[in-house]
Amino acid sequence: MDIKKQERNYGIELLRILAIVFVLILHILGRGGVYAYTGSNIATSERAANYAVAWTLETAAYGAVDLFALISGFVCAGSSFKLKRWLRLWALVVFWGVGEYLLFDKCTFIFQGFNDVLRAIIPIVQPTVEAYGATINDYKDVIFTIGTKQFWYFNMYTMLFILMPLLNAGLEKLNKKQLFVMSVALFASASVYKTIFDKDLFVLSGGYSAIWLIIMYIFGATVKKYYDDGFRPKKLLCLLGYFACVGITAGFRFVFDYLFNKYPDKEIFHECNDILISYTGPFVVLGSVLLLLLFMRIDLRTKSGKKITLIFSSASFGIYIIHVHNAIWDNYLKNRFYKYAYEPTWRMVLYVFITLIMLYLFFAALEIGRIYLFKLTRLEGLIDLTGDGITRLVKKSFARRTPEEKSCESCAGESIADKEASS
Repeated sequence: MDIKKQERNYGIELLRILAIVFVLILHILGRGGVYAYTGSNIATSERAANYAVAWTLETAAYGAVDLFALISGFVCAGSSFKLKRWLRLWALVVFWGVGEYLLFDKCTFIFQGFNDVLRAIIPIVQPTVEAYGATINDYKDVIFTIGTKQFWYFNMYTMLFILMPLLNAGLEKLNKKQLFVMSVALFASASVYKTIFDKDLFVLSGGYSAIWLIIMYIFGATVKKYYDDGFRPKKLLCLLGYFACVGITAGFRFVFDYLFNKYPDKEIFHECNDILISYTGPFVVLGSVLLLLLFMRIDLRTKSGKKITLIFSSASFGIYIIHVHNAIWDNYLKNRFYKYAYEPTWRMVLYVFITLIMLYLFFAALEIGRIYLFKLTRLEGLIDLTGDGITRLVKKSFARRTPEEKSCESCAGESIADKEASS
């Protein structure tokens, strides 16, 4: 984002890093097969402790998508619309979309080598990394990604990006109290009502929608309005509030697991056990907002800390694109870590965090390499020139007067002249 250095909030950059860490945790536990193999119910699972810990970690990380959209609202509200921002993201998507298919087709040894290093630390990781035979349609889908499900967040963000000028213009006109009232109304209708009555009034699809990102963008912009007006909540209270939200969400699941086991004929207990674990869940949303309130108050003092933070925060979106690519999602992540579920609880947690660190550093290294490649080849500059050129062309075309407008101006001029002559 085009933000002056002295105005950059490094706590928000740290939060961006935490958001992608949360995404990786979700996918290690979910796609990696960990919580699926701990059992389906805390009351019946032979590995109940592992089940409880895995789902608590899952719950703690579930605000990942909400955090990204909140950060967008906090950072972008009030900023000018620049097409080059979206073009940079699209170029990133195309680069990794095409590049990973080529790597898994021709250079599988890169990922096999990483997996061998991980297996040297955690021997129970699944050993084999298979090649991925990409088709022409696969390449077409990653180039023209809009309309495909592979990079759903980028697709939904595109709609948000298109609407940002309109959103920012409206948000600028509202004072903080008006924004707060609107945010409360949105929270009550899109989160609380939807959760209690299981009625998806706004077709939010559990948070996998552009509308939900827009709502979270508004929440982030509201927080920014209060922050600019001097609002500084206590960091400890924000942290404790976040942990309380995690505890309520996870505890709700465990209670209904127990009730369904005790009363198996009551299907409603089974339906309710994960009703709060959703991007739109009230306590997931509140927990994410509390993290935003916490991190916006964090300040980095040292230049080295700021530099390292910016390097890794700039790699966050690339890390997301790399690891949700079909080649990684289907070939590497799928059930690769399921044996963690059979380990003692402390070891399962240790393995999850070792895997998290290894995956994060590996994917971050790949993305940081791409960033420097784009700079060295001046491709980033070319993308920016293209975006600025298109923007100027659009502005110029809208600035031109149409024949109808000229005709109206001519008629208006003649009317004024007639009035002056008659007077």
